[in-house]
Order: sequence, then structure tokens, then C-alpha cells
Amino acid sequence: MPNPPEVAHAILRALLPADARESVSGDLLEEYRDSRVPAAGELRADLWYWRQVGGIWLRDYWWLVVPAVLVLVVGDIFNTFRAPSGASYLDGLPKIVPAAISPLGVVFLLALATAYGNWRTQRWGGGFVAALGVSVIVWLFMAAWGSATFYPFAQVQQSNPYWVQAWHWSTHRAAPPTVLGLNPDTPDETFLRWIFWDNVGALIIGGIAMLVASFVFGGIGAILGEIRSHWRRAAISPE
Repeated sequence: MPNPPEVAHAILRALLPADARESVSGDLLEEYRDSRVPAAGELRADLWYWRQVGGIWLRDYWWLVVPAVLVLVVGDIFNTFRAPSGASYLDGLPKIVPAAISPLGVVFLLALATAYGNWRTQRWGGGFVAALGVSVIVWLFMAAWGSATFYPFAQVQQSNPYWVQAWHWSTHRAAPPTVLGLNPDTPDETFLRWIFWDNVGALIIGGIAMLVASFVFGGIGAILGEIRSHWRRAAISPE
């Protein structure tokens, strides 16, 4: 008897609250075996099952993905478009505003996703799946956003003295430039190539940071869940 992908099935059960876990997972398993596999084959049935799991996740946690994406978009825009001195146009606002649209804002949303997932499912795995899902979707959006905005943003940056100075500092800090501004022992690093690899580095570091944050918050949720379960058992156990 065919079974859906184990990872997808485990994620599904972690996503669902206790009162709906058996019924929803049972209904999907029944349709997978009785309808999807005979009609489309096991591979396409597996893809269908993954889509159902993804749809359930988005239905419950899309409201955390949207602000995380907005945080990254607004933060990237204000980081790119700076005054010629390098000052951010957010500098005159209360400090909480720049912090909210920085990576700290995304970390806060990951913590919120973990807390909400733990509360909703009453399982630490629910919080971990929530935070990990937000991380993956936001990282994919970061990659798409960076690809779509790379060239127009680079045109703005290479005309800004702040970014030009950062480019020269980055490319010449290891080997000082000659009088002509170029080092004959190393190939000249163009601004576009430099900013491209800088963006790639930021994407990799950001993805790793979000992944680590998901594991950290998931671990914290697991510890708190165990403590809460211990208290409940102690409260109902006979003296």
C-alpha cells in the first residue's frame, strides 16, 4: 500500500492542532491512496501531497511571511538609497524604526512564528516547522528580489559617493592601490562584480542566520514545552 513522503507527512502532523491532527491527516492519506495514486501515479501523487501540506502551512502562517518580506524590502531600499555621506534617511526617526526594518525585525518574526506555532499545535515541532517555513520562504524571496533589483539598484549605488568609497575600500584593503588607482598584481574589480558578490554573500549569510534562528527558537520552544508538560503532570498527579 503506497504511503505519502515521510517528511511531508511528519510536517503535516506537526502543523495540525491536536483536535484536527488525526482527521485531516487521515483524509489526505485516504485520498492519496484511493484517488491520487491510481489516477496519476505515485510521483505525481507525492507532489500533490506536498502541495496540500504547503497550502495548509500558508493558510496558517502567511501573515508572518508578509511582514518578514516587507521588512526585508523596506530595509534593502533604505540601505541602497542613502545620502552621499552614507547616512541613512531613517537616522532622524526613533531607533526602534531602523531596528524593526533590519535583520532584527526578521529574527523577532521568527521568534513570533515559533511561539504561535507552539501555542497553536501544543507541540514544539509546530513552532519549529512554523519558523523554518518562514525562513525558507523569506530566503527564496530574498533571492528573487535580489535578482530582480540588482541592476537598477547597482546603477544608483555606483553614482553614490558612499558606495563608491565602500567599493574602493573593499577591493583595495588587502593590497593598496598604485598611484593610478589600480594594483598591477591583481585584476581590477568592477563595481558591478563587487556589488553582485556582496549581495550573494549577504544572501548566504542571511539564509544561514535564519536557519540557525529557527533551530534556536525551536529548541527554546521544546524546552518550554517540556517544562509546561512537567508542570501539568505534576498538577494532575495524585499526592
